[in-house]
Parts: sequence; C-alpha cells; structure tokens
Amino acid sequence: MEPTFQSYLGIAWPERSRKPRQQGLTMVMDTGWPVSFVQSMMEQYGDYLDIAKIWDPHLRAPEKEVRKKIEVYNAHKVRVQPGGLVMEIARMQAAQGKTGIEYEIMRKLAEMGFSVIEISDTVTNTGRDMRRESDMVKRAQDLGFAVFGEVGKKWSEQDETRRGLEVINEEVTITQMLALLEAGAERVYWEGHLLRQVLGESAEELLAKRDSATQQVLRVAKKVGPERIIFEVSPLRPLLNRRTLQFWLVTLFGPEVNIGNARLEDLGCLEALRSGSHPVHGFAQAGDYPWVRALEMRKPADYKWWAEALSIGEKR
Repeated sequence: MEPTFQSYLGIAWPERSRKPRQQGLTMVMDTGWPVSFVQSMMEQYGDYLDIAKIWDPHLRAPEKEVRKKIEVYNAHKVRVQPGGLVMEIARMQAAQGKTGIEYEIMRKLAEMGFSVIEISDTVTNTGRDMRRESDMVKRAQDLGFAVFGEVGKKWSEQDETRRGLEVINEEVTITQMLALLEAGAERVYWEGHLLRQVLGESAEELLAKRDSATQQVLRVAKKVGPERIIFEVSPLRPLLNRRTLQFWLVTLFGPEVNIGNARLEDLGCLEALRSGSHPVHGFAQAGDYPWVRALEMRKPADYKWWAEALSIGEKR
C-alpha cells in the first residue's frame, strides 16, 4: 500500500483490514466510466476496493474498451465481475433452446479477465431452482471463477423472500442464502432495493423502524453470518440516501461490514464513513464524525463509536 496523505502528515486513524480482505469488502458498480477515470480512481483509492461490477450498460460498449477497464482493475488487485443480469439472460436463452450458451458465455468472460460470476434471480418472475443454481456454481468454479450468489428481487411482487413490501420472509431468505453458500458461493449479495424498502433510506425512516425492520435484517444476518453477506446499497438512489443507508450498515455491523453497489466516485467518502471521519445528517451527534468525537472525549480503544446511532432517543 502506498503511503497516504494521512500517514505523511502523521495523523492517526482507526485500523482497517487490507487486501486480500476476508471482511470489510467493498464492491462498486461501474456504471460506464471512461477507462482514464477508472485508472485515476484506482491510483487514489484502489487499496480500498475489492470487487468491481461491470454493469450491463457495458454490453453496448466496444469489447476492447471493456478489456482495457478489466486490465486496470486487475492491475490494482480488484476482482471484476459482470452484472448478474448477464448470466440471468444467458440462462433464459438456454431455457429457450440455446443449450449450453450460459457455459459458453462464462468461458468467454473468463478469457476476458473476469474472475467473479454472480448467480442471481433478481429479474425473472419464476421461482428459483436452487438445484440448477448449485450446478451453475460448480460449473463456474470449474472455469476458475469465484462465485457470489444474490438473494432478493428489486420489487416485492414475485419475490418469495418477502411477505410484503417491508416484511422479509426470513425463513426463505436464510434458506436461499445458505443453499448458495453450501453449493460453494463465496458470499451472497442481499438485493439493495429490498434492503432500502424494508429498512428505509432516510435517518427518520431508519430510526422509526429500528425495532421492527432492522431486527428482521439482524436475525437473518445472525443465522447466515454477516461476514458472508454483502449488503447492497443501490447506486441509483440520491447521494444522501446512499450515504445514510451505508452509515446504518456500519452502525449495525461495524466498520468491517461488507458493502456492495457503491458508486466508484464515492470510494473515498465510503472509506471515510467506515473510519468515522465523515458526517451523516439526521442522527444527531452519532452521525457527526463519530470516531473524531470519540477521540476528543478520550474514549477507550475498544469503544464502539460506530454503534452510537442505535441508542438515539433511548431513555437513560
């Protein structure tokens, strides 16, 4: 890791895991940034990025430009995956008579330099065939891919992991996550649109549903293991909503929570959020540079500054 501006100045900072990380993973959604921008961002913040998802708009980009981008990420030890939609479409085509096309597409992705495959079911309206997905995991691993599963759909209709817009079907969610992990998936993504609809995405919503919606998420995470889940935060939501939900995930699971679908340009701010040196409005002092305030107040080294928001409004 290159010396940072902070280390040059001699400013102390909370410790953070380093690559190759086993927890505290960050995945970004590359929405189509130019290669030159990606290169510059990696030179500044590549040490904090673990996985880059090349989103489906890239399907309209020249192949050679996508290859260049993959090379940049790989040079900075960032694993690269296509968006889950790529394999969902491939599986639909296979079901419609193009036998084996999903495996041919995976072979081409491996040749291009992708190293992660996502096995998801976020778009289709049919129920999941977990046995078929287990076979997909094994076939992907045979090609050298790490496999990440995904659970949940963007909309509550046809989503068997929910009982309603804001109610998780905990049993089905846990069953699907564990089935993917037991089949060999390294991690599972939890659909970001589901999480924001259940938890909320403003400080007022999150705090109001702290004893209901948040408890659902905590129960699922406890059964599966939060270190095995990558919690997505939709990159399509406004900046304040993204930052607020990322802050809440850090509050719940600590700075080493796995966060997915961050925007590439937000990498520096997300890392500052993990270290408690970035403000998030709506949580009173708990969101006001919490680690810096803990330092000022001479809190002990093991003080959980990131969890302060959980006690807002509680009677003393």
